[in-house]
Amino acid sequence: MKQLFHSVALISEKCIGCTKCMMNCPVEAIRVKGGKAVIYNEKCIDCGECIKVCPYGAHISIKNSLDDIQRYKKKIAIPSVTLYSQFGKNVEPDVINEGLLKLGFDEVFDITFSCDIASETLKKDLERVEKPAISTLCPTVVRLVETEYPSLVGHLVKMLTPIEISALIIREKYKEMGYKNEDVGIFFLTPCPSWVTKISEISKNENIRINGAIPISDIYPKLLKHIKGRAEDKNSIISRTGLMWAYSGGQCEAIGIENSISVDGIKNVIKVLNDVENGRLDDIDYIEAMACPNGCVGGLLLVENPYNAERITKDLNSKIDFTYKIHDFSDIESKLVSDEESSEHRDTQKISTNFESAVKMIKSMNKIINMLPGTDCGLCGSPSCKAFAEDVAKGLASLKDCKFLNEGGFNNEG
Repeated sequence: MKQLFHSVALISEKCIGCTKCMMNCPVEAIRVKGGKAVIYNEKCIDCGECIKVCPYGAHISIKNSLDDIQRYKKKIAIPSVTLYSQFGKNVEPDVINEGLLKLGFDEVFDITFSCDIASETLKKDLERVEKPAISTLCPTVVRLVETEYPSLVGHLVKMLTPIEISALIIREKYKEMGYKNEDVGIFFLTPCPSWVTKISEISKNENIRINGAIPISDIYPKLLKHIKGRAEDKNSIISRTGLMWAYSGGQCEAIGIENSISVDGIKNVIKVLNDVENGRLDDIDYIEAMACPNGCVGGLLLVENPYNAERITKDLNSKIDFTYKIHDFSDIESKLVSDEESSEHRDTQKISTNFESAVKMIKSMNKIINMLPGTDCGLCGSPSCKAFAEDVAKGLASLKDCKFLNEGGFNNEG
């Protein structure tokens, strides 16, 4: 199986095996073995739920720091649209952008421009996939579909993400100015760990390479020192429809899709995907699915609570009367993804690559599940009886690990 990069990692020395991460992981990607948490990388979707619930700081997000930008002659920041909701409703985006320049960046790229381009591509690409089409803006949702719902991969919109589009435009601009690719450092100011994972994947393409992802929560204290008064130079313009991508439902509103569902929060997304898989939502055209509560404004690497951040974003939006008019984006699209790259899908996890052995293993799992108490107590080191049965079937655990079976005198592993 193809090795996958993960932005969510574990510091084993800090882990005491309390099982909180295991019991809260929405895809059962964590076990406790030998008194320590173990992340099953092939199941992990980098949602960051383990980081939220760990009281010991054992789960962390891999990230870049502001110091990393010094390696490049030209330093470009691509702020997430969520950045503008972190400093209160009276702080204008121009002030925040000027603050970024004072931190050492040479340019702050307006990602709302790329959001408007993405809106146009999405309108076209919706016709190319099975209904209901599923948004691919959230990297965690994409990985969730690929690992847990492979039958729904055909529903994923082949959408150009605003971050990819931004990187392409920046690379083209500085190439025309005579700069080498390695001289230009592009950094995304990210609201969540999953974008660190996504950036690692897309950076294999030289045309859209992003050199790092800096958490907004890390840069916030430094930036706050420069958030004073009004902007000296009010030349920057942001798009009202582009800014809508910050919160749940905003994407559908910006594109104008009425027959749609907007769902946020990873557990809610899982419920909706279950309904799609069972054919209950065939009359829906589009599903905007975001793993974080309230959408991107609920990202783990932000400072403001998601409800207030959404309020601030909508208040800012009410004062903006501007949207980019995108007439031709075909050149951007053709440069961004080759035919070969667009047809490739990352390897999805399967219980077995061979059909006959998969059937045999499923039968074994069912037999084991019928032996288990169904209490999902976690004492075995697996988050549920179903997950434990799968681990036993794969040879990753033993029936002896089940405390209830041991008490009942079961010692036959079938």
